[in-house]
Formats: sequence, C-alpha cells, structure tokens
Amino acid sequence: MGKFSRSWELVKQSFAILRSDKQLMLFPVLSAVSCFVVTAAISTGGAFLLLPARAAAIAAGERFNPNQSPMFLLGMFTLYVVNYFVIVFFNVALVGVAHSRLMGGTWTFKDGLELAWERKGTILKWALVAATVGVVLRTLEERLGLIGRLIMRIIGIAWTLACYFVVPVLAFEDLTPIDALKRSSKLFRDTWGEKVIGGFSLSMVSLVLMLPGIGLPMAAAFLAGINGMMVGLILMVLYFLVLSVFMSAVGGIFNAALYRYACFKQVPPAFSEELIASAWAPKS
Repeated sequence: MGKFSRSWELVKQSFAILRSDKQLMLFPVLSAVSCFVVTAAISTGGAFLLLPARAAAIAAGERFNPNQSPMFLLGMFTLYVVNYFVIVFFNVALVGVAHSRLMGGTWTFKDGLELAWERKGTILKWALVAATVGVVLRTLEERLGLIGRLIMRIIGIAWTLACYFVVPVLAFEDLTPIDALKRSSKLFRDTWGEKVIGGFSLSMVSLVLMLPGIGLPMAAAFLAGINGMMVGLILMVLYFLVLSVFMSAVGGIFNAALYRYACFKQVPPAFSEELIASAWAPKS
C-alpha cells in the first residue's frame, strides 16, 4: 500500500472515532479562536509600545526598522510562547478525550479541559522551550546561505519527529518538558527506528481534500458570473475552515492511537494493526 493510500485509510479510521464524538472538533475551534484573540491583543499592544521609538526615528530623519527593536523581538517571542501554549493546551485536551474514546472510555469535553488545566504549568514550560527552539531555527535559517538553510530544514524535521509524542506524554505522564521530549523521542525511535523515510501524512490528505474547495469559485463563476464567483469565494473560505478543524481533530485522534501503540503495542479497536505498525516506514 502506498503512502497516500495508507494515510487515507488511517484518516478514515480516525474519522470513525470523530463521527461518534463530534465534541472533539470543539478543541481545534477553541484553539484557533484563542490564537486569533491573543495574536490580535499582543500585536495591538506591541504596536502602541513601538510608537515612541517610531516617532523618535522619524524626528531624527532615520528609517524605523522594528525588526531591530528589542521591544519588537520581545513581543515576537511572547507571541510565539502564548500561541504555543494555547495550541498545546487544547491539543492535550483533545488527545486526552480521544484516548479515552479509543479505549472505550466516557471522557467528555469538560474532562479534556480539566486534564489540560492540571498540566498548565508543564504546558507553559514546554511552550517556552518550543518557542525558543522555533525562534532560533528561524533566525539561523534567515541568516545562513542556501547550504545553511538546508541544514536547518533537516534539523527542523528531526526536531518535529522528536516532538511527535510530546503532547500525549504531557497529557498522561508526569514529566518535565525536557524529559517529555526525551520520552517522545525514545518512543518514536523504539517503535519505528532511528531513521524513517515517511509515514502518515495529514498534509497530503489535506491537499487532496482542498481540491473541491478550490473548485467552488470556478464552478460558481461558470454558473452565475462574477456574483456567483464572490459567493463561491465565501463558500471556499468556509470549506477550508471546516476542513482545518476536521483535520486537526483527526490528527489528535491518530496521535493518541499511535501513542498507545508506541507505549503498549496495543492497537485501539477502531484501527488496523497493520496500518498502525507501518504508519512510519523505516529506511531499509
């Protein structure tokens, strides 16, 4: 079975869980809304704080470059940390409820939020670690040449794989952020090996599912001209929003299933053992 076929089947199996508990889609919705609110608040506050420096630069006849302002850099780092916290907080809640459902439990939306709230301190510490690494990688990538950027991309992929199980580890194991990273990396290595060539790809499935949305404006324009195209554009945006929520929920469900398999070699009833075992393909 090819990579896309395997990914598609795993999405379908995850969707079976999502269909039985549609509350799971509330977590990515709240995550997106919260990220938008905090981004707007921090950006607005940061813009006001930079006004004196901008006015001073203009008065001196100089060009104001916010990227060189310590206040701007601090604001960007704060934005990274807060957004990481929000995303991981709701992902912990999602994985908690998804894991319960996979194992026949009865956890509710409220139980997921309570779990994430209990872990809020650890989640914040992890957000600081993840934001620091993210800022460092991005800064180095921008300043290095082509070879340097390629190296940073490889490091970024390795970091992503090492962090693959951080969310469920934060949810279910009482570990510090660094120990959670070590635990996540060990689970991945012990289950699928030191090197992998690929595996479950939400992005690949998402791209295919985006095609109907992209076709909406064209179909509407063909049927009703420019007015129809405007309606089609609105429908396309709504379709993409719903698809994003759906794929985020599916990703959380599958992450919980893989974590269960990596820890205990147990495959939840809703999933195929063969597909779970081959979710990541090691290099031969």
